[in-house]
Amino acid sequence: MPKDARMIILDTATSSNDIAKELAANGESHGTVVIVKSQTNGRGRMGRSFISSSEDGLYFSFILRPQIPADKSLNITVICAVALAEAIEKTSGVSAKIKWVNDIYINEKKCAGILTEAQLNPNCTALDFCVVGVGVNISTPNGGFDKEIADIATAIYEKSAPCGYKTKLISSFFESFYKHYSRIEAKEYMLEYKNRSNLIGKDVDVYVGEKVTHGTAVDIDSDARLVVQTEDGKKSFSSGEARVRGAGKKL
Repeated sequence: MPKDARMIILDTATSSNDIAKELAANGESHGTVVIVKSQTNGRGRMGRSFISSSEDGLYFSFILRPQIPADKSLNITVICAVALAEAIEKTSGVSAKIKWVNDIYINEKKCAGILTEAQLNPNCTALDFCVVGVGVNISTPNGGFDKEIADIATAIYEKSAPCGYKTKLISSFFESFYKHYSRIEAKEYMLEYKNRSNLIGKDVDVYVGEKVTHGTAVDIDSDARLVVQTEDGKKSFSSGEARVRGAGKKL
C-alpha cells in the first residue's frame, strides 16, 4: 500500500464502495482503504446483491487514481482478481480459481467477488478515480449459507478462520496487488489470470444484455477478453456474464 494511505474501519455502512466513492469524489487520496464489518446494501456486478451482513466475511474497498486511459481500466479488475486468488492461496493453502471476469472460486463454488466502479475525467478520456470493492466469504455462517445460494457459494474455511486471518489476508492481498499494479502496462499478470481460469475448455453461455451466445470458452486474450468458439467462428467478449452450460444458478 502507498505509505500515506489511510485505512478507515466502520462497523456498518450501505457498502464499502458507497463510502469510498464519496470520499474519492471529495478528493480523498490514492490508496485509501475502507473496511466495513457489515454492509446493509452490498452489491456485485450487474446490480446483484451481495450478502454481507455477517462477521464471517471480509468487505473492503480502496481508492485508486490511475494514470491510464479509460479503455484500459479492465486491467485493474484483472490485477485485483489475480491478487486475491494469490492471497487466498498464500494465507490458507486453498486453491483459488478465477471465473471471468472477476469472481474467485474454490472447488467450483464462488467465495469472493470484485466490483470496480470508476469516474471519468471531464474529457472522458482517462479515469479521474477508480474504486475497487472486494467481498470475501472467510468462513461458512452458522447454519450454512441461505438456501438460495447454498449450492453455489462457499467460503475459504468451512468453520471458523484462524485468529487474525482477515488482517493476514488483506495484507497479503495488497502486497500482491501493488506488485502487479506497479507494472500494469507490462501485463505480466495476464498469464496468471488466464492460467487460473475455470472457464477455458468448458461449454458456456455468454450473456451481454439480452443477447446470449453459446459456445466453448477457448482462451482469454491479452486484453482480458473471453474468446468463445461458436458455430459461426470465434467471438471475443470484453464484458458480460459467462455461465457454464448446465451449471444451474448464476451468482
